[in-house]
Amino acid sequence: MNNGVCAVIVTYNRKDKLRECLTSLWASSERPEKVLVVDNASTDGTPALVAELFPEVDLLVLEQNLGGSGGFEAGMRRAYASGYEYLWLFDDDAYVEKDCLRRLLARADEADVLVPIQVDQAGRKYGIYRWNNGFVEVDKESHATVQVDIFAFVGPLIKRGVVRKIGLPRTDFFISADDIEYALRIKAAGLKTLCVLDAVFYHDYGGRTIKVKRLGRISTRSTQPAWKNYYNVRNELLMARDLDVPAGQKAGVYLYILKKFGRASLAELVYEENFLEKWKYTAIGVKDGLLNRTGKRILPVVK
Repeated sequence: MNNGVCAVIVTYNRKDKLRECLTSLWASSERPEKVLVVDNASTDGTPALVAELFPEVDLLVLEQNLGGSGGFEAGMRRAYASGYEYLWLFDDDAYVEKDCLRRLLARADEADVLVPIQVDQAGRKYGIYRWNNGFVEVDKESHATVQVDIFAFVGPLIKRGVVRKIGLPRTDFFISADDIEYALRIKAAGLKTLCVLDAVFYHDYGGRTIKVKRLGRISTRSTQPAWKNYYNVRNELLMARDLDVPAGQKAGVYLYILKKFGRASLAELVYEENFLEKWKYTAIGVKDGLLNRTGKRILPVVK
C-alpha cells in the first residue's frame, strides 16, 4: 500500500506486547506502507519473534538500550532518510483500532501532525493537551477534531516537513517527556497539531492498573516501577530549561512542574505502599533536573 507512511515502533523486552501490537496493526483497514521496529537491544528473543511471525517488518536492532527517546530518534532518522512522507510513531504496548490510520490520513491536509485519542485500560480517554505554561485539558467529546499542543508518541502521524523544520527528538532524556518536548517544539515552530477524536489507540499506559480505596476515596493507580519517577520529573524540568517562552514566564513553568509532582507525591503517600521509594527517585530527579544532568543516570530496576 503506497500511502507514504512508515510506522516506527520502539520495543524493549516485551515481545508478547509487541506481537499483540503488530497483530492489531495487521488487522487494520489501512496499513502503513512500511513498518519499522526499533529494538532497544532486547534480551528476550524479540528479533527472532519478529523475523518468524512478521517477516515483512524492517527491524533495526540497536547495540544498547537507548530508551524510548533514543529509540524514536533512531527510527525516525531511518524513516526520514528513506524518504517516507509520514512517520507514524508508537510504543509496543499500544494497539491500533482498525480504522485509525485511515481516519488520520483523511485529515492529513488539515495539519502538520495528526494524532489519535488514547484509551487506557480503564476506558479513559487521554493523551492530548493544550499548553499555557502548564497542561490544559481539552474537550475530548464534543467535536470530530480538536487542535492541541501536546501529544504522546502513541499514534502521532508526523509529516516529513516537521522533521525537516525542527529535527528529531532529544536522545538525552532516555525515557519520558521526550514526546512532550518534541510537541512543544512543534508548537514553537508555528506548526499545527490536530487530534482526530474518532481515531483511536488502546494503550496499556504505565502497565497494569489497580483500584485502591483509602480515606473513603477510590483511586486508579498505575503499577509502573518507582525508578520511572526519576525520569518523569527530571525530564520535565530539563524541558522547562530549554522551553521557548518569555524569560519572565520561565520561573512559573518550573513552579508548575514542581507543584504537579508535589501533588503526585501526596497521592503516592495516600494510595501506594512503596511511596518512600517513589519519593526517593522523585527527589533525585528534581535535583538532577535543576542541575541539568541528562542521559541514562538511573538504571531500570527489574524486580
